[in-house]
Formats: sequence, C-alpha cells, structure tokens
Amino acid sequence: MRRAVLLLAVLCLFSFLPLAAQQKPAETIAVNQIHPGMHGVAYTVFQGTKPEPMNLEVLGVLKNANGPKGDIILIRLIGEKVEYTGVVAGMSGSPVYIDGKLAGALAFRIGTFSKEPIAG
Repeated sequence: MRRAVLLLAVLCLFSFLPLAAQQKPAETIAVNQIHPGMHGVAYTVFQGTKPEPMNLEVLGVLKNANGPKGDIILIRLIGEKVEYTGVVAGMSGSPVYIDGKLAGALAFRIGTFSKEPIAG
C-alpha cells in the first residue's frame, strides 16, 4: 500500500513538471533604471484569496540603506483601500511591477505609527 501511495505521489509530481516548464520567469527591471515619478502596480490580498492591484508612485531609491547592495525602492501606494489601511503586516512579499517589469516585493512600512501608505 505504501508503494502504491508513493508511486501515485511521484506520478502526480511528474505530471505537473511540464506545466511548470511552460511558465517563463517574469522580466525584471534593474534598480538603476528606477527613478522618482515612475508609476507601477503592486498586488496584495485584502480579503479572501484574490490579489487586488494597488497603484504606486516611486518616491526615490535609497542606496545601500539595507546594507551593501541593499538598495530600497521607496514607494507610495495609491488607492482607496490602501489609503484606509496603510501598509500593514501581511503585505510583505506582495509583488511590485514598474513599467510592467518585476521590481521586487513589499518588505516593510516606513514609519512606526504612520497610516500614510509609504513602503520599501
């Protein structure tokens, strides 16, 4: 019985490999191509499981702010929901796209008690 379950698990794994191989990685944008005033979009889940877009504006790039080669892209999130909630726990890892290219992910809120939706 154990062998049958193991065999079934292996077959299921191999059946998904062709699907994974078909997906191409997202095109990325280099930090040195990002400048203040650029606009983009981030996706996060406010309720349920469906990611929702949040518009954003680039405020600047903080060079080496998070250690050597640890640049932080400073952004302001724009939208009705995020202007109500601010940047909150759970948004970390939300992908950020600028000019249709992956720039990174939300990592932290700027300001301890700030409700203004500024993130890095």
